[in-house]
Amino acid sequence: MRVYVDVNVIYYHLTDNPEFSDRATDLLEEHYGSMITSSLTVWQLYILLRRLNRKGTFNLMEILPELGIRVVPLTPEVLMEAERIEKLDFDDAIHYATMRKHGVKKILSNDGDFDKIDDIERVF
Repeated sequence: MRVYVDVNVIYYHLTDNPEFSDRATDLLEEHYGSMITSSLTVWQLYILLRRLNRKGTFNLMEILPELGIRVVPLTPEVLMEAERIEKLDFDDAIHYATMRKHGVKKILSNDGDFDKIDDIERVF
């Protein structure tokens, strides 16, 4: 079964976050090869890592496949679907719309906002 991985899980793992990296790493290892994420996640990671002056440290298009994560495209259809989702901010709505497009019902995320959505399971 495929699962969706949110940006925060990958970020915690890559930056060795003192509070959350162990849990994030466990989730990434447990779901190796069954995870997808949006190309939006690549952009979000780039920005977050750049703020830490670590953008050159990571080649995200190499690292994500090494972690067992497949990047799926952000399409106009996903954007249109995301615009109709009122329970989430727009970035989270894009992640949720991407999940729906790919038939994914579980998200690995530390973001409790996804608990507002009844038809998915959030794990962290």
